Formats: sequence, C-alpha cells, structure tokens
Amino acid sequence: MIEATSATARANPAVEIRQALLSDHPSDIFLRWARTGHLRELLPELDAMRGVIQRPAHRDDAFMHTLKVVDAIEPSLVRRWAALLHDIAKPLTFVRTPQGRVHFFDHDRIGAEMVPDIMARFGEPPELMEQVQRLVRLHMRPVSYTPEWSDAAVRRLIEEAGGEQGWQDLIALARADLRGYLPEPVDRGLWVLDQLEARRASLLEAERRHRHEQTARPRSPLNGPELIALAGRPPGPGVGHLKQYLLEQVRSGELVQDDRQAARRLALEWLNRYPERQGLA
Repeated sequence: MIEATSATARANPAVEIRQALLSDHPSDIFLRWARTGHLRELLPELDAMRGVIQRPAHRDDAFMHTLKVVDAIEPSLVRRWAALLHDIAKPLTFVRTPQGRVHFFDHDRIGAEMVPDIMARFGEPPELMEQVQRLVRLHMRPVSYTPEWSDAAVRRLIEEAGGEQGWQDLIALARADLRGYLPEPVDRGLWVLDQLEARRASLLEAERRHRHEQTARPRSPLNGPELIALAGRPPGPGVGHLKQYLLEQVRSGELVQDDRQAARRLALEWLNRYPERQGLA
C-alpha cells in the first residue's frame, strides 16, 4: 500500500492527493486527514461534506458516502477523482423540506462546475479535468433510466459519455455510487444499470447490422456524377438507367463491385449501344 502521508508527499499536495486516490483503501487516508485537520487545508470542499445529512433516504452523511464510493471504484485517476468529486456540491445545494426530506437540487451540474477549480489546484491536466467534469455532470443519469426512454435518449447519453471508455467510466461510477450506500438495499439500482447496458448493447448491435447491410448491399461501381462526366452530357433520366444497368451487372456476377475500370468500359458500351435510353435533357 502506498503511504500517502510521507514527507515527500507532504511537500507536494499534487503527489499527496494522487497517492491517496490510487491507494488500496483511500478512505483510511481521507479519514485520517479529516481527524487531523489536514483535509480542511488540502481539500476544504470535501471536508465541508462532513455532517451533511442525507436522511431519511440514506443513513450515511455525504462525506462517508463519498469515501465508500472512492473505495468501491477501480483505482484509475479518472474514476477515483470522479468518485471523490461526484457529490462535491451537496453542501452548497442542501435543502430540507417542511416534511423533513433532504434534497440536493442540481448538485450534479454545480459539482461539475466546481471540478476544474479543484483539480487545477493539484496541477491535474485539462484532459483529465474534462473527463472528470463530464462524469460528475452525468453521474445521476444512468440510474434514472427506465424502459420508457426513447432510443434517441439512450443514444444521447451514450454520445454525452464521450466514447466507449467514457461510457465504461460512467457506468463504473454509477455502480460504485450505489455500492457506496451499502448495507442499504441497492439491488434495484444495479438492475436498472444492467437494463441500460443491455439497451445500449442492443442499439449498438442494430447499428452494426445496419452498417453491414449497407456495406454488403450491391451498388454500382460508378456514382451519378461520375456517370454524367463519363457520358459528357447534361444530367437526365439516362443516368439512372445506366446506373441500374451497372448494378444489374454486379448482382449477376458479371461485374465486380469495386472494378471501376471494367465499369467504365461497360458504361461506354451501353452508351454506344442504347442512345435512345439516355434521355437527353
């Protein structure tokens, strides 16, 4: 296990925070820092989460929940930073209703806005900040999924996640966020994430099949503009007839789909043989 409170680390907050985040059990380090007051100096926004209640929905305060999430996620910098900061705006957005319910409205959006300032203090690169900011902003979305979501809504979330790695990071954060509430029941939330991942896989497979069908579908080796240029005449219905003729040659096996030279020869023969079908404009 990396010792994050060594003299070398103390001399460099950037090294100190990275060593803590990538350690086997980050919560031990952050709890020690909280007890000694060092956390208030190093990362006051995180220290401010201590005592921010989440009852009656959850028994842990925002700070303890966050530490559980950090422990629960894989030790990569982007995932550990996202776990550490995913609820960072809860102290700023804490609201208690007259009925005694606690809410943190817009904490995902406001937290994402806080990410660059916090991470810049530790010298983190802009690319990493952008990845973490995106994860913090989106971390509530996966668990809100329902089967009533349109395909467009699912695709929009996939796109916003920023590619395959971004999606995997987002789902990992959502799963860790749920595990951060253990021993409270989290099976329902994990089931929702399973359903979302299955829906995404289904959409990606449908898109893959469509691309395959488009690629495999026979086509003329020469397109319309190329045939117009070859004929040396203005566009007209004859271009469609000629393109259809080349397509039929491909379907019959007389012409290889990518053999443009043979297609040009056949097209010129057709133009000479059937001038009446060229439909000159």
